[in-house]
Amino acid sequence: MTKRILIYIQLLGLLVLGFKTMNAQEKLVKEVQVVKPYEPTISDAFKITHLPRITDTVKTIPEINYILQTKPMSVGYTVTPIKPAKMVGEPLSKLYNSYVKVGLGTKMLPMLEAYVNNKRSKDYSIGAYYKFLNSIGQATLNNDEKEFAGFSDNDLRFFGKKFLKNSIVQGEMGLLSNTRYFYGYDTRRDTILEKENIKQNFLNLNLKASYKSNYVDSTHLNYDFGFKLDYTKDKFENSELGFGVVGDVNKIFTKEMVGIKVAIEHFSTNEALDSSNNTVVNINPWLGIFGDKWRVRAGVNIFSDIRGDGSKAFYYPSGHLEYDMANHYLIPYAGIDGKLEVNNFQKISQVNPFLRPGTGMQNTDHKIILYGGVRGNFNSTTFYNFKVSYALIDNMPFYFNDLVGTDSIGNQFSVLYDNVKLVKYFGEISVSPSEELSFNVKANYRSYEMENEAEAWHKPTFDMAFTTRYNLRHKIILKGDILAIGKRYVKLDDAGAIGELESAIDINLGAEYRYSRLLSGFVQLNNILSDGYYEWNYYPTYGFNVLVGVTYSF
Repeated sequence: MTKRILIYIQLLGLLVLGFKTMNAQEKLVKEVQVVKPYEPTISDAFKITHLPRITDTVKTIPEINYILQTKPMSVGYTVTPIKPAKMVGEPLSKLYNSYVKVGLGTKMLPMLEAYVNNKRSKDYSIGAYYKFLNSIGQATLNNDEKEFAGFSDNDLRFFGKKFLKNSIVQGEMGLLSNTRYFYGYDTRRDTILEKENIKQNFLNLNLKASYKSNYVDSTHLNYDFGFKLDYTKDKFENSELGFGVVGDVNKIFTKEMVGIKVAIEHFSTNEALDSSNNTVVNINPWLGIFGDKWRVRAGVNIFSDIRGDGSKAFYYPSGHLEYDMANHYLIPYAGIDGKLEVNNFQKISQVNPFLRPGTGMQNTDHKIILYGGVRGNFNSTTFYNFKVSYALIDNMPFYFNDLVGTDSIGNQFSVLYDNVKLVKYFGEISVSPSEELSFNVKANYRSYEMENEAEAWHKPTFDMAFTTRYNLRHKIILKGDILAIGKRYVKLDDAGAIGELESAIDINLGAEYRYSRLLSGFVQLNNILSDGYYEWNYYPTYGFNVLVGVTYSF
């Protein structure tokens, strides 16, 4: 037993010793030196992937539901509601677009003018106008004899507009009565003129209406249709009835504009004027192209002149070109044109009211008109336009004293027609240095080359008009006009005798004092130089005369 115990003790000791030896071997540090050539090594490179890295930014937000149980709270007082605030616009100024003007003068007795129009309206505009101007003056003839040279004008018009959604309907009706006297005659003839025997009166009735588009967007089809009716009659039972219709349609594309205009005019006269009626048809198709600085328009003017059983067609080229070279400071332009000008009884009598009753008319053929010029602004206050033109004109009307139909005293005029080559120079300058002050001057110089006649009878080679206006604090308004007309030649008889009308300058000044926005007074000084120049041969104008009056606005 004891022996076995000893054997076990020895075995246990050997096991403990073995574990210690193994631990000692694990802690043993060995150092080994190896001698050989250096061999460098490169580790594998880390390659950047081409695939994008997507960062997930979506965050899951938990949905939280709240359940609120509302319970009314009883209070012991009542809340007074507050009136909401309003944006008040700027008040509109009161309109004074109606007035009455009354005046008296040394030659005018009396003068009355009235204009009435409705107040502001988005739906319509309606009004009326009336003017009465009467003269009892006398004119001094070249033999120092005074003849009654009065006149009387009555002009009554009614007009209105109706504004629709995309269009406007407008109309006008007028009644015009003009009384003149054949007071001018050849003073070499021993003549006594009775007032009633030299009286002439023209009565004109006008009616016109139109219907045209009013689109804000320019891409729509634009149109303008209208008609007119004119009736003219004189004291000697000469009458004319004129009727016309017109239609104008155009459309704008990106940089193009296309349009066509069609017009028809018909004139029916009594046999004393013309035994055959006259109808004129006009068709004008055109095309326009435009850019930021230039514009081109080309078309053709087609006319048909139908008189009695015969008719004649006319074709005129039409074109216009302009280019803005310096931001509206310099715009040269050029063009070609032509037209058939209608000379009817109403138009001729307004140009020369001393026409012999029963004078027939012919239309004027403007065969070709070539023009070129330059216009623009010198600065923000100055505008200019200079133009030169060359025209070939057939059947241009000229007036001469009729000796056959007036017992050789020549106090009435007849019309003759001639073919003309006309060169015309035109210039205009407008200056507005301020809202209170403005100037404007226009001048024309003409050169006539006649085919048959010796001169262009009663046609001046030069004329000029200068106007200025000054507004002093809307209290005093000053106006001035200077009219100049060059020398003119007149045909005295069929034997070739030629007379001459001297050049003339007519200076007129006016002033208005506005006592209030309702009441103002005015004075007009006419022909200050007291130059009784001749507008027509044997017909001197008034000398110096004054007109004063008052204006009431409402």
